[in-house]
Amino acid sequence: MQPSIHAVILAGGKSSRMGVPKEQLPWREGTFLTELVKEVAAAGMPCLIVSNEPERIPAEVAGRPSVRVTPDLVPSAGPVSGLVTALRLCTEEVLLVLSCDLPFMDREQIARLVACADDQEAGWEAVIPYAQDRLHPLCALYRKSTQPVWEQALEQGELRLMKTIQKLAVLQVPDGWLDPWALFNANTPEEYDIACREEKRRTTGQQ
Repeated sequence: MQPSIHAVILAGGKSSRMGVPKEQLPWREGTFLTELVKEVAAAGMPCLIVSNEPERIPAEVAGRPSVRVTPDLVPSAGPVSGLVTALRLCTEEVLLVLSCDLPFMDREQIARLVACADDQEAGWEAVIPYAQDRLHPLCALYRKSTQPVWEQALEQGELRLMKTIQKLAVLQVPDGWLDPWALFNANTPEEYDIACREEKRRTTGQQ
């Protein structure tokens, strides 16, 4: 029986390398954030958005029945704080954690990520894609049972995600299981430009 899953979008970063809030970048029919929320809804999941500035979340997103918006428990403490915030507020067995800067993450890729977990025995605590020679912890599934580990990390000021992930039973999603573009993070203006060119190629066939 598939566990209950609650999606979490982390939109609390400073976007210092981008220069403007990444969640507000124009994308398709809206922004990075509005389009990601749309894909999560299409995957049939409720969604929690964790933001240091919840007032920046547009009304058409915050007003959706399946969407909640919350401030980060510890502003400027990075994704570990966002994870702890979500784990405290969500009661579902599993959280799908996504950063807001994943422009090509869609309902099909979400389904593939969940399917990878379903194909395995129940002993995992986190399901994390492995691609480009590294893990991608902000496009991953985490069990609610990992909350004490994350709470301890936050309490001790250990804000490096990978340091805490080393303490978990991790199921690595094999390279190639997901569309490589689904894991593409647009953190800088140059990467945003790359994403826009790829989107143009996909929609028009033009380079």
